[in-house]
Amino acid sequence: MFIRFLLQLAIFWFSIHLFNYLLLRFQATKRSYLRLLRSLGCHISILNITFHTTSFNRLFYRIGSNNSRLWKIWFTLGIFIAFLTAICACLTLIFLPMKYIYDFQQANLFSTSNLTNNNERDKLLIQPIIPGVNVPLEQLGHFFLALLVCTVFHEFGHAVAATAEQVRLNGCGYFVLILYPGAYVDLNHEQVLMISAYRQLRIYCAGIFHNIVLVLVAVGFLLIHPIFLRHFFIETAIVSGIAKNSPISNLLPIHSTIESIDGCLIHTSKDWYQCLRSIRDQHSQKSSGYCLTQAEIQLLSSHIELNQTSNYDCCQNLSQKNYCFLYHSDQDSHQNGACMEARSVTKHNSCLLNSDCQIQGNDFLCVHPFSADNITRLIRISHNQGPVILFVGSINEIYRTITIQSYQAKYNFIPTILISDIPLFFQYVGAFSFALAFFNAVPCYGLDGQHILSSLIEYLSPNLYRKYRSHLTLGLIFGTGLLIINVSLAFARYFL
Repeated sequence: MFIRFLLQLAIFWFSIHLFNYLLLRFQATKRSYLRLLRSLGCHISILNITFHTTSFNRLFYRIGSNNSRLWKIWFTLGIFIAFLTAICACLTLIFLPMKYIYDFQQANLFSTSNLTNNNERDKLLIQPIIPGVNVPLEQLGHFFLALLVCTVFHEFGHAVAATAEQVRLNGCGYFVLILYPGAYVDLNHEQVLMISAYRQLRIYCAGIFHNIVLVLVAVGFLLIHPIFLRHFFIETAIVSGIAKNSPISNLLPIHSTIESIDGCLIHTSKDWYQCLRSIRDQHSQKSSGYCLTQAEIQLLSSHIELNQTSNYDCCQNLSQKNYCFLYHSDQDSHQNGACMEARSVTKHNSCLLNSDCQIQGNDFLCVHPFSADNITRLIRISHNQGPVILFVGSINEIYRTITIQSYQAKYNFIPTILISDIPLFFQYVGAFSFALAFFNAVPCYGLDGQHILSSLIEYLSPNLYRKYRSHLTLGLIFGTGLLIINVSLAFARYFL
């Protein structure tokens, strides 16, 4: 899946660059194509498309000019929030490498072969976000929309803070780098340098501050969301998605309610996944069976194999309706096999041992579905929109291709996206906003932290700014090195 996604991405960029090259190559299309690019403010470079516009300059100026005093109070608060974020970010980036070294030493001490397993990867504070690797491809819409909202809101803070300080905007725009969208504002840097260092700090800290505000909004929504679900939704197990390659995609309707699987009752999505794990972890001979009398076994069986071995299929794939079931009779201690119609057998009460069936009568036996490899199972899925589904195969196919959600709306006018899609979007918003605030707070070349540190040094020592330029360079080298080390270690920890 991930390889196919990479191929599609490569084909997309190859097509863009080929299309751009051909239109610029031929004189018949070059002039009109360049005119179109200029009108759109579009620039195409290697794995990058950028759009620039001045259309929003007047809007930003109007927003920043109205109640400029309130905006200045707002962005002054942003300075303190950005400084707190910078202190936390720098301390974290100093602490993490030491923790990684300690973990590595512990791994060597106890001779563990794999430093980072899947559960530990999910707990890493800094980890790469790559669609198709740790972002499911079906969540790409949430991923890109959240990333775009976070970057736009970040740059919106810079733009409004600049106009509130009477700094002119040259324009703004957005871009796509490889596959990651982003936004930017182009400030008049000459005017920025002419204002005081304190006013510069309001502008440079605004993006970090707005990202922290967005984190608080996302966290607030996620805290309120369970209360909202409790009042406007019913807790149940609803089929919200079925992959096209699912073996039961034509049998299980979307939005149907799952009632049970192999006798395991289902009330929520949590029950569904717990039951799947329980079935997967059970040995086939200890899995759920069905109570039948010896007379019923004789009646339903097309063939009975006495002294059945554990790796022999008594049905020999003679019919798709029939399935091999194993049982022990009271008269014979050996295991027997009976080839019976699966749907008729699975209608009976479930059991684990013969003793579970003795309540119904002394002549009842517990017959278990046969599995030669302990992977293939006969699984019975009961739902509310059709007959019981019988599936023969690996439980992992069911786990991988069917998505269950735990809530159904009480009222028809309530959209189902409130159950999982919008919360998932806010999870991405919170994560991306925090990451943008965290990394931009670090004094690093090319990030907001570079300008914040420069303005801070000028504010603290306005008359000795030139003297302290060496301190600025050392601070930026330290912050940049710290960030590179942590990002490199994060990649190593995640992929190695």
